[in-house]
Amino acid sequence: MHGTAVPASGALSAGQHASKEGRYLGPGQGRQRRAGMPVGAVVGGEGAVVAVVAIGLHLVWPLWGAGAAIAVWAVLLTAPLAASRAYGYREPEEAERVRLEPAWRNVQRQAGTDGHRLVVVESDELNACTPSWRTVAVTSHAARSLPPGRLEAVLAHELGHVLGVRAVPAFVHAQVTLPSRVLVWALRGLWRPVAPMWKRAVAWHRPIGFLAVLLLAAFASVATAVLALPTGAAFAAAWCARLPRGRAEARADAAAVRLGFGAELVAAVEHRIENAPHGLPMPLVRRAQGLRRRLG
Repeated sequence: MHGTAVPASGALSAGQHASKEGRYLGPGQGRQRRAGMPVGAVVGGEGAVVAVVAIGLHLVWPLWGAGAAIAVWAVLLTAPLAASRAYGYREPEEAERVRLEPAWRNVQRQAGTDGHRLVVVESDELNACTPSWRTVAVTSHAARSLPPGRLEAVLAHELGHVLGVRAVPAFVHAQVTLPSRVLVWALRGLWRPVAPMWKRAVAWHRPIGFLAVLLLAAFASVATAVLALPTGAAFAAAWCARLPRGRAEARADAAAVRLGFGAELVAAVEHRIENAPHGLPMPLVRRAQGLRRRLG
């Protein structure tokens, strides 16, 4: 979604093919550094609130109160680091890379920024998730099948979620929504070995195998019981954070229009509406109407 200009529809020439590093830049370069100050202010503000809450909890619950507040905040701060596991995103494959490279670099040039990393999420949808404030995702469907102009428009939309000061709500959104995904991923990881180990125990037909299954299942059950309340709270927070999703999509569409990709984006959305497999997708219809209004 950002970088040096390359023609949107062209393939890479022989001299342009470079290593994977440098094509999909990590955060910390370019104009997007300006977002670091407001994000730092958010973290500082959170720290002040957590300090007040910790002091209050310590008065009510002297032994564990302050530690609980700090532990919750630590989870919120570190949750975006687990985004790759939670969302299952990956680096583009070679065929995707050839299509994404020129489109992404052209969008970067239009936006005047190069501080994000582009990743791919396995999905048949048009739009991807917003994994974190410095990582931009595109769906595998868009990466493999959209024409170059529409692919650029979708990339511009995804970049619009985290461009400039929008990095702040994206950062907060990741903090609030990722813990639920991370906890579910952790719980699945705890239970995943149980079934294969049971099959091995039946095949071995030895007491030690069944004992190992029993111990593993007991450990997973205890961990599930311990994590049940935090998981429920995390899901409630994630659900509340998704309520303003429509406004976030509209703001990202507006950013794509300002970058000059509005016509191609509305074409991509309307094509998706026309080929919807199950009835009329009203969220996409409203989105297309909003894009038409912005384009005049």
